[in-house]
Amino acid sequence: MRWRWRLALATALLTLAWGAPRLGGVLAAAGATAVSLSAGIAALAVLLLARQQLGLWSDGPRAGAPEPLRGLAVGCVLATTLLADGNVARARGLWAGDWSAVAALLAGTAAWGAVIARGGQATLWRWYALAAAVALVPVTATIVVLRPAIAVGPFLGAMLFFAAVDAAVLLVTEELAFRRALVGRPSAAGLGSIAFAAVVFGLWHVVQPGYGGSPLWSFVGISLGGFITGCLYVLSDSLTVAAAYHALHNAPLKALDGAVVAAGQGRIASTLGLTLSATLALGLGWLVGRRGGAARASLS
Repeated sequence: MRWRWRLALATALLTLAWGAPRLGGVLAAAGATAVSLSAGIAALAVLLLARQQLGLWSDGPRAGAPEPLRGLAVGCVLATTLLADGNVARARGLWAGDWSAVAALLAGTAAWGAVIARGGQATLWRWYALAAAVALVPVTATIVVLRPAIAVGPFLGAMLFFAAVDAAVLLVTEELAFRRALVGRPSAAGLGSIAFAAVVFGLWHVVQPGYGGSPLWSFVGISLGGFITGCLYVLSDSLTVAAAYHALHNAPLKALDGAVVAAGQGRIASTLGLTLSATLALGLGWLVGRRGGAARASLS
């Protein structure tokens, strides 16, 4: 996609993120996920206007005939996580108070189902494993430092819920906008487009009113996360790998929301998390630069 389209989309995303929550009743009527859903809709419009594919799967040949039963299994797995012990109340809360999340969840589940039904995911297992490791290592280290007062069972149940829901929602919202549309096709993307999308991703978060934390350090941390996600997207040639990383990064933090943590450890935990994320970003960026013109890097 040409840069004029990307700049137009970036402007639209930042404008929506800044302005939509300030319009009276928007979040109250549509739910807290309205800004993310608007990002996905804007990206979809720009991709269609620019006559670009949605990029839910790679441009390579399809691996055999579609298998619809595998796609249906995605819905069954998601339903299981929503009904797991302790998660029914969370699912009911989405249904009652966040219609944007429900819409994105349904669309994202359908998108994941289409990707799984098409086949070819088995060849990406190393990239999914890397995405999980890259997501969970910094978060785990942060949790160890914070020493939250939590019960393991409920925490894992909540983490499973948020991982499943975010994997579906993010695929058709933030990943579609910031990776597929702003980074572009993986085979043609480089460090410049990844960095551009990461900066816009960071700004998109901090311009939203009421966003917690220091604006500067929030921008740095979120931009690093966006850069890591973009690198994984380009290296794996898979938008679902990027969505899986993003969901696994968010899920433990959401599951910890409201937990009592060790006094005075917040700054240490934040510094450690940023340091680990920066190290991972440098390593993945080096892999992207080393990749050259290859369509997909190799982990074998």
